[in-house]
Amino acid sequence: MTIPTDTFKEERWQRILAHLAQAGRIRVARLAELLTVSEATVRRDLEAMQAQGLLQRTHGGAVPVRPTAFEVSFDEGLSRARAEKQAIGRRAAGLVQEGDTLIIESGSTTLEFARLLAGMKALTVLTNSLAIARELAENEGIEVLVLGGSLRRRSASLVGPWVSEILCNVRADTAVLGVNGLSAAFGLSAPNPFTAESRAAMLQAARTRIALADHSKLGVETLYRVAPLDALDTLVTDAAASEEQLAPIREAGVEVLLAE
Repeated sequence: MTIPTDTFKEERWQRILAHLAQAGRIRVARLAELLTVSEATVRRDLEAMQAQGLLQRTHGGAVPVRPTAFEVSFDEGLSRARAEKQAIGRRAAGLVQEGDTLIIESGSTTLEFARLLAGMKALTVLTNSLAIARELAENEGIEVLVLGGSLRRRSASLVGPWVSEILCNVRADTAVLGVNGLSAAFGLSAPNPFTAESRAAMLQAARTRIALADHSKLGVETLYRVAPLDALDTLVTDAAASEEQLAPIREAGVEVLLAE
């Protein structure tokens, strides 16, 4: 029996990704057979999954996404370059003053930053991160507002049109964003269209825009453009960033702060 095309889409996608991870490449005809759906349904699934940065379409099938378009899981992100992220968080926390209103985007580096706000008072924090909201929840001096949206389990974040709609009516002092890719030519980028949309809305909703990124993110271009580089005021990165990486960022008028 053929499964209706509008039913069990999430399950189909999970199975497609599982087969792709195992085989490294898969064809439309084989997927249609495995999933017991039509080839037209498989093609629609693959197009939609490519739009979300989950895979790369090829003639007749699909392959895993390019490394620059890959979004690591939240837990994996926490374990990568932990010392650098903690140093970046400390440097960025020094820019915050009591009484500030902050937008803090979901991410492993922004979580390290948020942890250092625990002793501050009279802060208002808007975040799309479940982990950051939980981290700050017990501090009575910080008002926490969670931006609603669609849950992305990989990043433990809430993203999409609802985030943008809320932020249209917000003017915060500072937005503190994570970065998947940052280059002079392409600007800030994200591997997922919903993440890109939410991140762009955060930039527009703040007077001052700060990006937190370790050196591995500099010069990288992921799938979806968020904003040009000059949409940023400040980049906080780690001391391993090279002058070759930093020069075009400074030339775009972005202040660069190095975390020791």
